[in-house]
Amino acid sequence: MASHHSEPIGGGTLPALFSTALARRPDRLALWDDTDSITYGELHRRSNALANAFRDLGIGPERRVATVLSNRLEAPIVDIAVFKAGAVRLPVNPALSSDEIDHILSDATPAAVVCDEAQIEPVEELLADLPTRPTCIAVGSGDPPAGWQTASALEDEANETPPDVSVSPDATAGHFYTGGTTGEPKGVRYTQAALTTNLLAHHADLGFTSTDTGLVATPVSHSGGTFLLAALLAGGTVGLHREFDEPAFLETVADRDVTWTFLVPTMLYRLLEEPLAEYDLTSLENVIYGAAPIRPDRLREALERLGPIFTQFYGQTEVPNLITTLDRRDHARALEDGDDRLLRSAGQPCLLSDVTIVDPDTGEECAPGEEGELLARAPYAFDGYVDRPDETADAFVDGWVRTGDIGRIDEDGFLFLLDRRSDVVVTGGMNVYTAEVERVLGEHPAVTDVAVFGVPHEEWGEAVRAVVVPREAEGAVDVDAILEYAGERLAGYKRPKSVEVAAELPTTSIGKIDKATLRDRYWSDEDRRIG
Repeated sequence: MASHHSEPIGGGTLPALFSTALARRPDRLALWDDTDSITYGELHRRSNALANAFRDLGIGPERRVATVLSNRLEAPIVDIAVFKAGAVRLPVNPALSSDEIDHILSDATPAAVVCDEAQIEPVEELLADLPTRPTCIAVGSGDPPAGWQTASALEDEANETPPDVSVSPDATAGHFYTGGTTGEPKGVRYTQAALTTNLLAHHADLGFTSTDTGLVATPVSHSGGTFLLAALLAGGTVGLHREFDEPAFLETVADRDVTWTFLVPTMLYRLLEEPLAEYDLTSLENVIYGAAPIRPDRLREALERLGPIFTQFYGQTEVPNLITTLDRRDHARALEDGDDRLLRSAGQPCLLSDVTIVDPDTGEECAPGEEGELLARAPYAFDGYVDRPDETADAFVDGWVRTGDIGRIDEDGFLFLLDRRSDVVVTGGMNVYTAEVERVLGEHPAVTDVAVFGVPHEEWGEAVRAVVVPREAEGAVDVDAILEYAGERLAGYKRPKSVEVAAELPTTSIGKIDKATLRDRYWSDEDRRIG
């Protein structure tokens, strides 16, 4: 597949990068989870052994290894072993539905599948649909069924010296899947050089050091896993929580002197409902957040209670994590100046990225402040959708990645995201940005979370509908009061025409609000057309 972007700075490959990084501090604690811990020396040896086992099984360059693993110590060991073998990392979130995992395995046809004990049975049922059965490897203490090997046995039998691997910077290193929020999940290809550059770029934009201790409670199959791997390259320590339990999370931050973590906004909202003053969180220096829009009022609350220790990153599968960032200095300025406008921003371009806004119809570049489609480029952008040449061609414009997001860039270079193109509600010929309506409704004191989307309307094409989750302390939500509140703050065409109260909002496997599920109840018999 031809490259559609500029060559990554410095090139480089992951086997060389991790072999060098892990050998530097053999006695330092690298990882811990709920039950175990491992030093850098042990991580280096165990990942070497598993990488050599992969090679002995014929798994090397351009061979995909699907990992269906929870947040456990073995997950990064397997990931690094895949890299050291020169093979292709194919992360699969175990929280996905059986149909979603089936689609990924059928689409990617991996050479190997590595699973938790809990995933063996459901994955085994899916393997019959594949044209060729992959090598099946189980992680954990139980005895696997027939046809499965254990990672521990493979490690025990293999050589612990670094594998002798030669892999091109242009070879495939990662095969990730989009979230499928606008259709069927698509396989996304990254080269060795792109992923190497992306991990190193995390250091430039985050400044991970060997004295840091991180805590990852989001799935390692997504952004949390990338932050983890980048932190290991710096020689820091990273802990893993399999589940996000608020008190346990806060206790771990206090007990382990955690300096950084990564949260999606819904996790931060849940933490804000806890008595934070009862925990010693003074070690926490950087709370990284992203993956979904954040409500400015809740972000300000977090800043007032925890201080300006927040860093926002905006990215997507096609340009992982690092398109723009709103750094700690920006948050501090917003806190000091009372500038909520800045808290609505996605920040400025990361060190190695660039962004522009264009008219989605003409492709002409927009002036500062004008709304249009956001294009992004970076040396770690994806190389294309796997086996989807037409969609790959549509995803690029003169080397820029079409993000599918609508936004504007102000005179100071700060990006403001207005909505996903697919989420814009077109009502009576007028565009309504759902993120704006969500921000307004979210500021109502009785509302803790909200989702806004379009539903069919005979006259206007679409009408704005909101689903709100009440704050526990406020009790029931008065729908008429919500409608009146919106009417005082929004133009008539932007106001929700209906409001539903729900105990919770559906979320995807990585914590994003699942608007597709909300919309599907109304659009199952309709054809939606966004202009």
